Amino acid sequence: MPIRRRDATIFAQVLMRLIIAISAMTSVWSAQAETLTVYNDATGDSYVRLGQTNGIGDKILWNSDMQTADGEVIGTGAGHCTQIDADRNFFCAFVIDLADRGMISGQGVQKTEPLESAYPISGGTGVFEGIVGEIRSSPVEDRARFIYEIEYNTPSTE
Repeated sequence: MPIRRRDATIFAQVLMRLIIAISAMTSVWSAQAETLTVYNDATGDSYVRLGQTNGIGDKILWNSDMQTADGEVIGTGAGHCTQIDADRNFFCAFVIDLADRGMISGQGVQKTEPLESAYPISGGTGVFEGIVGEIRSSPVEDRARFIYEIEYNTPSTE
């Protein structure tokens, strides 16, 4: 069945509008991802043991200062993790509050330590409103401290 000229014109107009909309959306985001690195000491951890086989369902609740590499406190972090399997992997949800800048939240599976874990960013406030990206965490200093490398984009303010 041949395409009529009118149908082809309507299709071309719709396609052009779609291309323009996608172009506008991509230009809203900052051109290059930014990276923020923060640390926290694992001193504020509390454990809730349920007594189930292999620890499945056990929880870790944490709250601690977030710091620069040299120990300067720049905010706080808090979250909870639930053990999801016998290999000691956990599902975690947490927030990093960087005082006057805003908050970044993430959630996902924390792999058995010392493996690095990657969490999708699930939201943000303040200068991080509209944030997208990933938070990578891993233990350092024999699990006494964790490093969080946050790679993100935020909507452009241009």
